[in-house]
Amino acid sequence: MLIALFGLAAIAIMALFLSREKVKLFKREKEKEEETRKEINQAQDAIVSRIGENIHSIAKKSYTANNLAKSENQLLAITTNLIDFLRIKSNKIIIDHQKLKLSNLLNDVSGILKANIRGKEFELIYDIDKNVVQEINSDTLNLSKVLVNILLYCVENFSTQLTLKIEQTSLFSKGDQLSFTVSSDLKINVEDGLNIFQANYNDDTAEYDSLGLFIAKELSKLMKGDLIARNDTNEFVEFIFTIPYSVEKSEPVHNKYTVSKQIKSKSILLIDSSTNAAYNIANILKDLGHDVKMINKNEYTSYFKYFDIYDIIFLDEKLFTHKVVAELENVNSKIIAMSNLFGIKKEFPNTAVADIKISKPLTIWQTSDVLNQLFLNLHDTSKITNKGVLNSGTAIVHRNSFQNTRNISLNDFSKFQGKKILLVEDNVINQKVFVDILNKSQMNITVAKHGREALKVLSEDAAFDIIFMDINMPVMDGYTASIKIREKKEYDHISIIALSALTSSDEIAKMYASGMNGYISKPLEKEKLYTVFSIFIQHINQKKKEKSPMEQASIIELDGLNITLGISKSSSSEVFYKEILSEFRDAYGDTNKVFNKHLQDYRYEQLRILCIDIKGLTGSIGAEKLHLIVTDMLKKLSLKKYDYLPELVMQYTKELKLINTSIDKYLNQ
Repeated sequence: MLIALFGLAAIAIMALFLSREKVKLFKREKEKEEETRKEINQAQDAIVSRIGENIHSIAKKSYTANNLAKSENQLLAITTNLIDFLRIKSNKIIIDHQKLKLSNLLNDVSGILKANIRGKEFELIYDIDKNVVQEINSDTLNLSKVLVNILLYCVENFSTQLTLKIEQTSLFSKGDQLSFTVSSDLKINVEDGLNIFQANYNDDTAEYDSLGLFIAKELSKLMKGDLIARNDTNEFVEFIFTIPYSVEKSEPVHNKYTVSKQIKSKSILLIDSSTNAAYNIANILKDLGHDVKMINKNEYTSYFKYFDIYDIIFLDEKLFTHKVVAELENVNSKIIAMSNLFGIKKEFPNTAVADIKISKPLTIWQTSDVLNQLFLNLHDTSKITNKGVLNSGTAIVHRNSFQNTRNISLNDFSKFQGKKILLVEDNVINQKVFVDILNKSQMNITVAKHGREALKVLSEDAAFDIIFMDINMPVMDGYTASIKIREKKEYDHISIIALSALTSSDEIAKMYASGMNGYISKPLEKEKLYTVFSIFIQHINQKKKEKSPMEQASIIELDGLNITLGISKSSSSEVFYKEILSEFRDAYGDTNKVFNKHLQDYRYEQLRILCIDIKGLTGSIGAEKLHLIVTDMLKKLSLKKYDYLPELVMQYTKELKLINTSIDKYLNQ
């Protein structure tokens, strides 16, 4: 009996032991699952943490005096990408598919690229398949951002030869796709394609190597497309961006032109310094129905005696030597001088002998327009259209670029109070910049999102003093809208000023050909804008000078926000700063609840990642105390001093509430 009892006791002890071991094993498995889940969440948030961790330090380092020009561009890029980043985080990016022209889109890409790159010379080629249609339904703003960010990445990594190839593809499962392939001369290993889109921070340059690519990747997914990077057979970097699209009329590009008999089947001599560009231009001219002869730049001087047999001579501006000019002055050929939009700016006075000038990269649409201007004299103030004579209204035509008016404050625009302005612009940020400059002037500003909407506004009220017309817009672009406005005499009194990222000589000629009175380049500068008003609008009232909004902002004190610091880190633009504050509030305004939830669930790694994100953002918006609280929280997390966290989260909650109140007060002032 005693033995039996001992046996039962042993069995019970063994069962208890095994039970405890099962519990331990179960706990270990749960801990392992939790650790795996943490690793997955950490991997998913890795990109976000890298971005947030160093935004503050980059903005600070960007102000180095020995690199001012680069700093201005870098800060603008950081500011605009930060806005996009915040909108992606708060799911506020809206994809809007509307009709757009690829020609205008590519001009916009060229202009933005040129505005962001200084001191770097490179060659960009647009290689567009002849089956691609000119007008598609897509999101012009986000499509432009993706392409610009890809090209900027390549140029910033010292690419000197870039080709953007556009093709139409059809996938059985996905329908019609538009494919954009950017081929470069970069030799970077991108076999692990995901890494290049992770916004890696470079300690040596104090810059993100791929912040723009991160934005491009996220936007491509939102557009239901894809963006990948790979190495081609020669190990050069290649980006492939595909999106679904639809068209209203499936007309390929070479069928989009009604070519006049005056410019059909011309014999053309083509001489370019770049062999790749020459082949691309030759293909464009052949698609337009012309006979093309290409001559090497090293041999063309021996070809002088044949110049006169050609109807048109395309010649690189660098090759206009005195000897060449002497020959060209004795021929009857039309002369077109070609320049590289992304070349180091130099003056080539010998190109004055040319009949017209164009800027590469060329598209088939741009080339067709230039030939029309050349042979149909469409660049004069009187142009022949299919509806008669088109003029520029009764206002003056200002053919030179507008100079800056010095020592201008935003308050100076009050001299034009009461005047009626129509802004035709589809980019919400650009709308806000324009309105922000003029919001203290007491002008009456009406905004239209595209040309068709502008025509509707004018049909209801024609009493506008000036129209600022963006070129690249969906539904109806600025050229078309301007032509339609100039067809009606009741609008003759209204000056039309073009807003364009690209102001090459041939595009400027096209602006005037559509009936515009002047042009101003983007990004908008208040000094140039004031000059426009001074030329085209009479002063109505001279008010006593007051502090400008920027000057007022420097003395504004709000709880928790250093307004002056925040504006300085937002490209010195109050409108950008306000936009970032608004997006920060929407994306992170209730993060105290997330902090408390992570704390209750002992999710310290997720708490750390969120702190890294917010640390960078609070530094950028001038939320100095909140920045210090989060920095302290990160230190305690790294030392695993978790007992201090509840108090810090309470401090964070109190300060965040203060920040939200100050943001609302500042945005609504």
